Amino acid sequence: MLRVSPDGKEVWVQTAEANTNVVLDASDLSVLATQLTGRQPVTNAWTPDRRYSFVTNGQDTFAQIFDARTFAEVKRLTIGPGGSNIGFSRDGGTAFIAVRGTNEVAVIDIAKMALASRIKAGTEPQGLIVR
Repeated sequence: MLRVSPDGKEVWVQTAEANTNVVLDASDLSVLATQLTGRQPVTNAWTPDRRYSFVTNGQDTFAQIFDARTFAEVKRLTIGPGGSNIGFSRDGGTAFIAVRGTNEVAVIDIAKMALASRIKAGTEPQGLIVR
C-alpha cells in the first residue's frame, strides 16, 4: 500500500515482504527514511493535525505510531492480530483501527496514545470510514 502525505511532499509505502515503511520524497522519489514495521505492514494514515502517522501490520498484533516530521517511531500499541484500515474522529482525538483477527475496531485515545476501548464488528473487518 502507499499513501501521499496530506501536504503532497511525501509518499509512504508499506512493503509487506520487507516489513518496512519507506518514506519517499514525492518530487523525485528519493528515500527519506526506512522504518522497520511489524510483519506485513498494511497501510498508514495521518492524524488530522498531521503530527503522527499510524501504520498497521497485517500479520502482527500491534499498530505503530510514527512522528510525521522526524519519521521516528514513538509508540507501539497492542491492538490484536491483523490490523487493517485506519480512520480518525473529526476532532482528531480518536483513531479507529479495523482489526481482522479479533473482529473488532480498536479505539485509540490519541492524546494518551493508548487503547481506549473496542467495538465489535463483523467477521474480519478491513474497510473503515469515520464520519
